[in-house]
Amino acid sequence: MKINKLQLVNFRNYDHCSVAFDKMVTVFYGKNGQGKTNILESIFYSAFGLSHRTNKEDEMVKFSSEGMAVLLDFAKEDGSHSIHMKRFTENGKYHKEIKIDGKKTTAKDHYSFLNTVMFSPEDLQIIKGDPSLRRRFMDMEISQTDPVYYALLVRYRRLIKQRNSLLKGIRDHNQPQEPLTAWDEELSDTAAQILIKRLDNLRKLKEIAIPVFHILSDKIDSLEIKYEMKGNNGGLFYPEEEKTDNMKDFYIESLKERRFKDIMQGSTGIGIHRDDLKTYINEADSRSFASQGQQRCCALALKLSQIEYVKKVSGEYPVLLLDDVMSELDQYRRNQLIGFINDKVQTIITVNDKTLIPDFGSNQYFNVEKGIITLN
Repeated sequence: MKINKLQLVNFRNYDHCSVAFDKMVTVFYGKNGQGKTNILESIFYSAFGLSHRTNKEDEMVKFSSEGMAVLLDFAKEDGSHSIHMKRFTENGKYHKEIKIDGKKTTAKDHYSFLNTVMFSPEDLQIIKGDPSLRRRFMDMEISQTDPVYYALLVRYRRLIKQRNSLLKGIRDHNQPQEPLTAWDEELSDTAAQILIKRLDNLRKLKEIAIPVFHILSDKIDSLEIKYEMKGNNGGLFYPEEEKTDNMKDFYIESLKERRFKDIMQGSTGIGIHRDDLKTYINEADSRSFASQGQQRCCALALKLSQIEYVKKVSGEYPVLLLDDVMSELDQYRRNQLIGFINDKVQTIITVNDKTLIPDFGSNQYFNVEKGIITLN
């Protein structure tokens, strides 16, 4: 998979911008605040339909403009394709339009059409941050190669929203509880299907991430990864170590058990939206006991394993986006990262100092200054 051309209109600090990607490694360099990360954000937006920096798409529209557009031309094994993302104002409201190869499409069909993996300094929070960030990591990884999983996630989120609304109605307006039984049945069935896919993903992820981490740590540290389920009364379960044949029944019984508590709280307190991906370095919880260097190494291993996971499942390498991570890595890990890429993965990098990127002799360099991109 290779991006050939990117065009931007009124995206962040760019009025009009056109960049041709002729090499496997493209470096955007320049001082902070010039628009380097905006380039990567636009590519990420083309792949996922959302930003990696904000939940508000309006923030991507250039100040004082009424809309923006991103057009990406790229190649897959089956030929050349284009994605056109457009955000425009109509009757005072923003609207979003997605086109693949010139035809309007839905977010569901768009999501896995172009595969990318992004790594930025903020990704250290995958290890240090809340469980929601690790669930998002899993969900994005699996959804890129499994449209069924994406559909299950959409359904699950809808069911949770509707069940929570019903719980609040029972609590605040004395509505009947009987409808909860049907919601719990469908929610449990969907949760069980998602869990099975997550566990399958985890097995493949571990096969790649653990040896990659060992190399990145200079063969000093060891990594273990576990899927952690939250049960009632503070219980924790590790389903890889147990039978998962009856997970639907587990969820149904657990929801029934805590029904009164859920009604009082007005929210669903158990399910795949509460689970976690736990990492352990040298058998200790990496979130609490690892050094920042070890945590960074762990985050990088997860991201690199994501590349190989996509290749293993889809048959093609994704495009790798590296946003200002070289300055965060020591020389050894920079060399390991570049060696891992090794001209097999199209890589687009932002950096302040271009000398941090080893020159393969065919790298492409662009200087970025005040939203102006110059081939250098």
